[in-house]
Amino acid sequence: MLNDAIKCPGLTNGTNEIHALARELPKRISIFFYKKTMPFASVVFIGGTGTGKSTLFNTFLGENLSETGVERPKTCGPIVYIHKDCRFDNNFPFPAIKIERHFPEYFRKSPASGAPGSMIVIEHDRKDLSHLILADTPDLDSVDGENRQTAENLYLLSDVVIFVTSQEKYADEVPYQFLRNIIQEKKPYFFLINKVRENFNKEEVLNVMKSQGVSPLRERTWLIPFEPSAPLNMLSEYPGFNDLLDHFSEELSKKKIKGIKKRQFLRDSEDLKTGIGRLLNLLEMEKRAADKWHLRLNSIIEETSSVLIEEEQKRFSAKSREYLSMEIKRLFTKYDLLARPRRCIKEIIISPLRVFGLIKKSKVKRGKEALLDLQQKIDLTPVRTSIERLNRLVLEKLSPQDEYSPLFMELRKPGLVLTNEEIMVCVKEEQERLAAWLEKRFEELSECLPKGKKWGIYSTSILWGMLILSVEAVAGGGFSVLDAVLDSAIAPFITKGAVELFAYHEIQKIARELAKRYQDGLLSVVYFQSKRYEKCLESLMTKEEDVAALKKLVSTL
Repeated sequence: MLNDAIKCPGLTNGTNEIHALARELPKRISIFFYKKTMPFASVVFIGGTGTGKSTLFNTFLGENLSETGVERPKTCGPIVYIHKDCRFDNNFPFPAIKIERHFPEYFRKSPASGAPGSMIVIEHDRKDLSHLILADTPDLDSVDGENRQTAENLYLLSDVVIFVTSQEKYADEVPYQFLRNIIQEKKPYFFLINKVRENFNKEEVLNVMKSQGVSPLRERTWLIPFEPSAPLNMLSEYPGFNDLLDHFSEELSKKKIKGIKKRQFLRDSEDLKTGIGRLLNLLEMEKRAADKWHLRLNSIIEETSSVLIEEEQKRFSAKSREYLSMEIKRLFTKYDLLARPRRCIKEIIISPLRVFGLIKKSKVKRGKEALLDLQQKIDLTPVRTSIERLNRLVLEKLSPQDEYSPLFMELRKPGLVLTNEEIMVCVKEEQERLAAWLEKRFEELSECLPKGKKWGIYSTSILWGMLILSVEAVAGGGFSVLDAVLDSAIAPFITKGAVELFAYHEIQKIARELAKRYQDGLLSVVYFQSKRYEKCLESLMTKEEDVAALKKLVSTL
């Protein structure tokens, strides 16, 4: 359904109009294509409470089929008079309305009053009305909202309107505004002022209405006298009413119906094109506003990421640099380079943690296991602080001011903002990917070194020690200076041997990529949160295929 497909976040002033059009257009489109296939002309009697619609409806038909009386309301559901061969319920645009079919004889003893949510269809076999569908409707100003909506829906279905008011009610606000709409929409109408008494002046009424902005045509305005008893018989004898019937029959003859429907079809088509065009323009404005929203979000993301990296780098102090050099020196000098490494790995793993205040006694772990153990000790406070800052900036700078707009409400729904647990899981996943990558790079480096030599820089334990030290340096915020630190710390222990130099340069390359990957891993949490915001906005936008379908629909009207 169009109503479900058309969405907007509420970034422009056209939000309410978009929602109104999305509610209104599906009904109008269904009615348009329904009327396009209907060869019959639909005539509806519409008016306010107590104006005598049902009485005039019965008089037009010459039968007392719709209940009348002083109690209000009398017509609680539409009463439709239709030829038995008219299958008007095929593709009827209001499927929720229950249709009850009867013959006139069923109501001659007890006229129909209808019921909310249902439509009584009285089938006849009269040739003079075989091309028309006549409907008595509930009151326009009914206190029952369903009754009012039914009357308005039947008006939309109509080709001709018989608008009924009375001497007392012709200037009432609701019917008055409805008559204004009928005239503005250029729908054929008959304006009947019912229950008029002697000395009631048509010209005076028309002048009063004109002064208030409504100008029904004089030749379409009819005065119907007040007949308190037996109105059906009395009105049928009134010359003015017979003139009305003659005019009605002439104007709505079988010959003229096609022209009326064609003109109405063209007007409805233009109205629909205008409505859909307006909706498309409003949706395009929302799309442009959404594009700007994305740019502002990206700016906030960049700002948040820069602050996070800056805060991380502050953690890598001069003391950390000095300590890293000391540990590298210890790593190279503590080994018997011609023998199997002794117990240096423990110092490699444990010592950096001592600098960062994370020292705990534990059994020695090697390789990837040691790397994964480090992730448990990573301080997530800077990341959490950055996410909190990001969320605050989004609400301050990207949330609409209107608290009823869809985006305003969606940005504040539970589940949109990352929890501490989700942040921890996200960081853990990134660290596991980093550890897997580092292990693979170590294996590749080891395979490139001579198999028969276990000395110098390409000792397996020393390689792992260097890589783990690199991780510790990066985790401490040193990703921007890691390369220089490693270079100054390792260089004194490197000879000019080709293999040693190869390993040395490879360690530097790995360390540089490690720094970038670790930094990207931290920022991935920020990007993950930003993706949630992007999806939040995307879920409130009308899909491109639905916009394309609207444009295609316009071309078929």
